[in-house]
Amino acid sequence: MKPIVKVTWHDAQDHAETWASEKETEQWSATACVIVSVGFLVSKTDRYITLAADWDDEDKNYGRITKIPVGMVVDISEWEAKL
Repeated sequence: MKPIVKVTWHDAQDHAETWASEKETEQWSATACVIVSVGFLVSKTDRYITLAADWDDEDKNYGRITKIPVGMVVDISEWEAKL
């Protein structure tokens, strides 16, 4: 089975409002959209990290797959589940 990892990364983001003032836009532009994703490490290349949230052991299929550009990754580490 693939290892489970935690990836912290910067995502693209749309502004929630249709219109915003120049000041609001500048303030919004200065903030980061940081995402934390946890999943099975399907693959890691020089361009992408691919995670899957689900694994069907019977049919050997992944589900809810996410491909993250490496340039957007801040940190990747093995996930330590705390039950």
